[in-house]
Amino acid sequence: MIYLRVLICSLLISLFISCTTNIKNYGYIPTKSELDTLVIGKDSKESVSKKVGRPATAGLEGSFYYVRSTFNEPGLRSAQLIDRTVVLLSFDKRNLLRNVETFSVDKKTVVRLDYRVTETGLQNKNIFQQIIGSISGPSASSLGL
Repeated sequence: MIYLRVLICSLLISLFISCTTNIKNYGYIPTKSELDTLVIGKDSKESVSKKVGRPATAGLEGSFYYVRSTFNEPGLRSAQLIDRTVVLLSFDKRNLLRNVETFSVDKKTVVRLDYRVTETGLQNKNIFQQIIGSISGPSASSLGL
């Protein structure tokens, strides 16, 4: 009779343990405050590595990829992906930081969470080019259309 009680108790305990959730994080992404310290157009690959750490993966174009995955690993079932976040740091030809992007994978769809890029649309024009560029031809409203 005692063996039967021990067997039933051990089965119940193993059943309860197998139903618990076990959240595990894999990988590393820099925090928002660490990413805010990066200056686009000023930081190089070396300074980025010093500020936020080396990436797990580097792209073909020299981009840095930081990836963090969160899984629910219940006892007897296979692991389920809860969240995957990717931080992409792009560099220009001079190895200066060009772009900081944060993505999340939600139901096999990539969702852009944050996008920070500073590209100037200004061109170095002299005063004559600016004056000529500001002169425009007739518009549709001035023709009565």
